[in-house]
Amino acid sequence: EAARFGGFAAPILHGLCTLGHCAQLLLGALADGDPARFGTLKLRFAAPVFPGDLLSVRAWPDGAGRVVFDARVDERTVVSDAYFAYR
Repeated sequence: EAARFGGFAAPILHGLCTLGHCAQLLLGALADGDPARFGTLKLRFAAPVFPGDLLSVRAWPDGAGRVVFDARVDERTVVSDAYFAYR
């Protein structure tokens, strides 16, 4: 019912859950999974993610300790205008 109220035919993954998955993937890949090395994460939710979707994160270097990234489900961009800074 909540999904329908929000204009969706089916439940979506909460944005904070999508953010958490992106953060965990990036921290693990770039900072050995060490939470003490987590700096800043900024992103824009571009489209909904549905439970069971396979989220792919692509990142490009943007200086020392920083990457820009996006996240996709299939060919659909779900996270855009994003960066992750780490120590």
